[in-house]
Amino acid sequence: MIEIEKLKRTFDAVFTETDKVIVGQRDIIEQVLVAMLADSNALLESYPGLGKTLTIKTLSQVMDMKFSRIQCTPDLMPSDITGTEIIEESGGKRFFKFQEGPVFSNILLADEINRATPKTQSALLEAMQEKQVTVGNKTYQLDRPFFVLATQNPIEQEGSLALDQYVFVNGQLKTGHQLLALVGDNCIAEDEKGIKLYNLDGYTLSLNTAAVLEKQHCYLYTLPYTDEMIAITTKTGKEIKVTKNHPFLVNDNGTICWKKAEELTKYDHLVNPARIKVDSKQIKIPTHEETLAQMDQKAIVQEITFDEDFAFWIAFLLSDGYIGEKTVQAVQKNYPEALDRFVAISQKYGFNPNVSLNRGCRYATIYSKPLVEYLNIRFGVTGGKDKEIPSWFLSWSEAMNREFVKTFICLESSLRDNRIVFTQKSKNNMNIISYMLLREGIISFPRFDGKIYRLKIQGEDCVKFLNRIGWINEEKAAIVDCMRKIKSSFRVVPVQRNAILKLVNLLGINSFHTLKERTNITERSWYGSYQGIKQGETLMAVDSLREFVQDIENELFLRKQQSHDDILETDPRQFAATIGTSMTEVAELLQISHNQVWGYYTGKNSQSIVQIKTVLQEKKVLCLEEAQKLLNYCKALLSEDVYYDAIKTIEYSPSQGMAFGLTVPETQNYIAGFGGCGINHNTYPLPEAQTDRFLLKIKVDYPTFDEEVEIVKRYTKILKEEPIKKILGKNSFLALQKFTREVPIADDLAKDVVKIIGLTRSEKEFIEYGSSPRASIGLILAAKATALMNGRSHVSAKDIEKMAYPILRHRIILNFEAERKGLTNDDVIRKILEKTIGTTDKEKTKKDK
Repeated sequence: MIEIEKLKRTFDAVFTETDKVIVGQRDIIEQVLVAMLADSNALLESYPGLGKTLTIKTLSQVMDMKFSRIQCTPDLMPSDITGTEIIEESGGKRFFKFQEGPVFSNILLADEINRATPKTQSALLEAMQEKQVTVGNKTYQLDRPFFVLATQNPIEQEGSLALDQYVFVNGQLKTGHQLLALVGDNCIAEDEKGIKLYNLDGYTLSLNTAAVLEKQHCYLYTLPYTDEMIAITTKTGKEIKVTKNHPFLVNDNGTICWKKAEELTKYDHLVNPARIKVDSKQIKIPTHEETLAQMDQKAIVQEITFDEDFAFWIAFLLSDGYIGEKTVQAVQKNYPEALDRFVAISQKYGFNPNVSLNRGCRYATIYSKPLVEYLNIRFGVTGGKDKEIPSWFLSWSEAMNREFVKTFICLESSLRDNRIVFTQKSKNNMNIISYMLLREGIISFPRFDGKIYRLKIQGEDCVKFLNRIGWINEEKAAIVDCMRKIKSSFRVVPVQRNAILKLVNLLGINSFHTLKERTNITERSWYGSYQGIKQGETLMAVDSLREFVQDIENELFLRKQQSHDDILETDPRQFAATIGTSMTEVAELLQISHNQVWGYYTGKNSQSIVQIKTVLQEKKVLCLEEAQKLLNYCKALLSEDVYYDAIKTIEYSPSQGMAFGLTVPETQNYIAGFGGCGINHNTYPLPEAQTDRFLLKIKVDYPTFDEEVEIVKRYTKILKEEPIKKILGKNSFLALQKFTREVPIADDLAKDVVKIIGLTRSEKEFIEYGSSPRASIGLILAAKATALMNGRSHVSAKDIEKMAYPILRHRIILNFEAERKGLTNDDVIRKILEKTIGTTDKEKTKKDK
């Protein structure tokens, strides 16, 4: 049994040593020690410059533990934390060796953890929970004890959009202004900087780690912003206006990474959505009867059915028609059969259009004020000069989407030379059409020439449009040869030159002079792009990279067959060529002459036959492993859901004082912008979703006046480093962790803890979301550790009260009522404590004594 008094003196000694370096912060150090004694982790809420790193590093020295620090950023990779395999060479042999990352320590400080991607966070969370890391197929145990101390800002936002920018939410395109009008006063959190979080009850499309866009729940946030905004335009005409710190997913010369807007250059390629999927099942429109009940005009005769005929009919009106106060009118010159269909559908709806001819154009006019009102109430269609497409049309079924797009575009466009050119006055309509085309995997080129918007669909996208969507007139569409393979100049992939060149060399594909029965490299379909890479280019055509990947997969398959191993016996020179190993390399590895290697290759007796065969066999293993890794890299660049769009212009403009963005808890990114511009990164630390894995959330406040005076005195003169004594070792601390769990707690106090956590779920006056049972376990463990550090052999009510704040402040979300009254999380926790442990505090304190 450990003596409690002796243990108290030990912890006092720890504080004495940390005081040699750290001014103040006693509560912070104590709470960190509580998390460590509970064999858990802590989240530090702090601003830069408050000595977090120095505090934790000093604490690790006092306890004789290894310390590491990582700065989390959006482009931080899991291997940057866990470590990776590297190739080493020793004794003439090359082999893979695992190089440990910073996670292989006892205390790991992860600064701004919520800026890291979910995949990187997962690697860190495995270490936190399992005390191990997995790299490839191998699992490595971490040294014990192991703790993660992570930091984040009070409310983290990573870049935002101007309020007039579009985001994809619930299958529609909404600006920041429209979303704010939609959520009203439904604010669920606000910090002292004025950053507000709103519950949208919605979803967006987000790119996952497999490079696939998937449906994800999202929130809306706004923040005050007075710095400059940056407007980005891409080669394909996509646009977006963002804050300077807004991160985009980019392909930077073959490396996929996050870059802030202010760091972008015209050499970067944005990762843009190439196709989107929409949930059409969520469409809810008024029924025919509900619409009639809301109308002021008399009822229309027939119901306007919501089907493909309606998609054609309404697209005709919005594209090449007119909607007035009491009339709707369709006009057409080039496609008389289309106007005939419009008339027939109108008759099905119970109307008899007046068809007339004027200057070569045919007009079909319906005089009906009730019809105009019906279209507005049921479908949100309004008249006017520009005839805006309602945003919810983007959520139509696939068949209706195709019918609408075909009609809308064909009536207002020209088709020739494998190119469709479509014109529109409305930017909103052009934006919605661009996203409708993305539903079909068709990439368009919108442009504004100062007077009108023009949208081009060209190359393989033109062929895709005609094959999937069609054209109003089949004879017109026949001028395009849809069987001919057409490449689009913008469909390129920035690649790492060394990866492409090394793959070809590793597999000996460029050694065709020794592989006479194999395909000459110059005859391969991807050779043109490869030649450009050899000459210094960093771009490959998408089709060429796909063909290259398929070719390399075939080459690897052949080398994994037994027949390939047999070549070593029948033709060792060819075997060596197929694994990219030269005669010189073999000779240097074995320190023998070229003649000895050549003798073996040509079937002559050689004293080094066994050694040469062994080297070639080992080289093959290494070759295939390295080639597979490089192939996986190339495959990761190819995704049907994204394409790489070169940046064309970067312009700066003043801010309007506020910005907004979406928070996506799981994948932390979303699509936005005119035409679908970029994969936009963002995150917000939702208490239950992310930070509940940390035992404590510790608030690091600014120093007091006296403390800051002492800091200034101490660190503005010649520094004299005082030696730090090692008070606790790793083994001693492991024993203390075990002893912490043995500290007794009275049954009534344990029940009080459960009541406290229960109130966070049942008391809805100020709390939107409460805490899970994990909080009950954590609070009891933290109270036990606190008692131990203060020299007591049992838990007191004061221990529970003290630790309730760091245990709960990141596990509850306040509602609007709390925000309206200016309450903080700590204020609400205090109210809960007053209803439970606070009411009998004096009595329990007496009992403790």
